[in-house]
Amino acid sequence: MGSNLPPQRMRPGGIAGPAGGQGRNLSPTQGAQEAAKRLGLTCFHAGQQVPGLVGCVACQFQIRNRGTLPTCPQCGELVWAWLDDAPPPNLTGDNAPATPPPASATEATVEEGVSLEPTVQVQENVSIEPT
Repeated sequence: MGSNLPPQRMRPGGIAGPAGGQGRNLSPTQGAQEAAKRLGLTCFHAGQQVPGLVGCVACQFQIRNRGTLPTCPQCGELVWAWLDDAPPPNLTGDNAPATPPPASATEATVEEGVSLEPTVQVQENVSIEPT
């Protein structure tokens, strides 16, 4: 392996797995999918055509990309998280982005037609001075 790779990619066996510590090799697509799960952001990998603001998932280096995603110039990471305000681009096939998992049922729910009347009652001519 080349010395220009980030430290986590130079270890024998690739990126270390969770808790077990056993090494495993991930493809860039698999790395982007795992980062999307971990961060809750849409992630892309080097080589995908993604115009917009992206940040390195390892060192938070940000770039405004206009073409094909490079490896991170600061740390050599291959995976980038989508940071732009606009929705991420829809890529197809092997270029599809790694999207975060859907929201769980324990998160906030949306209800239509709910009254948002204030629960505070205002009373006038009330003295706040101690008696």
